[in-house]
Amino acid sequence: MASDELDERWEQRANEVLKLLSQPTRKPKAWGLRNPELRKNLDRFQTAIRDVQRLRREGSLTEGDEAALERLLLTGQDPAELNADALGALLETVDQLMVDIGDARLIASLLEIEYVRDNVEGGGDIPTWGTLFAERIDFSQTFAAGNDDDAGLDGAKRRLSLLLRARHVEYARRRARDTTKAQRLFWLTPVVTALAIVLIVVAAWVGEDTTWDEGLLAAISGAVGATLAALLKLRDQAAQHLRELRTFWYAFPLQIPLGAIAGLFLWIVLESGLVEVGGSGEDWAIASTVAFVAGFSEPFLLRTVDRIAGGSEEEQPKTSRQPPG
Repeated sequence: MASDELDERWEQRANEVLKLLSQPTRKPKAWGLRNPELRKNLDRFQTAIRDVQRLRREGSLTEGDEAALERLLLTGQDPAELNADALGALLETVDQLMVDIGDARLIASLLEIEYVRDNVEGGGDIPTWGTLFAERIDFSQTFAAGNDDDAGLDGAKRRLSLLLRARHVEYARRRARDTTKAQRLFWLTPVVTALAIVLIVVAAWVGEDTTWDEGLLAAISGAVGATLAALLKLRDQAAQHLRELRTFWYAFPLQIPLGAIAGLFLWIVLESGLVEVGGSGEDWAIASTVAFVAGFSEPFLLRTVDRIAGGSEEEQPKTSRQPPG
């Protein structure tokens, strides 16, 4: 293929991705582009194309390198038609290839990106530079100072390749495990909801002064409290980690019926007379307030009940076994 024609293809693909990123997402056909992870991967796709174009202009690519990059980045398939997982897997291969064929400028920038990521996310679940290597190398500083270091370039490539591979494997494993767990929680939602409904019906049936509408009010109040607690957690805690955000939406539906169950539990406790709540307001308002608090603090309530029932004991701290001597 002529060089000019290949240049046009690379530029056309870069403009296609740029057009996708700038496309309004109000229409139903473009709703898939609202996915932040897909948009992040499209941005990575665009960056990879621009890096390839620069390396081609500088004559840093062999024919084999160009052919491999064409197969990955100049496919006939629209990148937006791939889901976030498929596009992410494709880009992992591209990243490994770019590290292998990259020049000093590219490798130095990738190193600095990894150092920044290590400062922000180091010590977390996903491997960063500090997870694999005891110290940082000064290749990027050497390059920034205008000095060439061919031996350092090879060493930097080897370490970056190891890091990218380890991160990809660990990320895929954790994502599969977390998603499997989250999906199981999601399918428990209708079961817990059905149990809450049965509890309301049976309580209204066996209780002389108990009505189903009181139970329904307690369940709704508990569900509202649990929903508010989940949203506050999303705002203050889960938003800090992408992995928690991804699994949060699977587990969130189960939080609602669990809050309803917690509200119903305290409603039954109030109806039993085991606990009395002071107040001059109407009974329904007092029950709703207590149920809301129960739903909002549902994990604490259920742990308290578990301790009262003697179902679990505090875990003893585990001590590491010291070697003899």
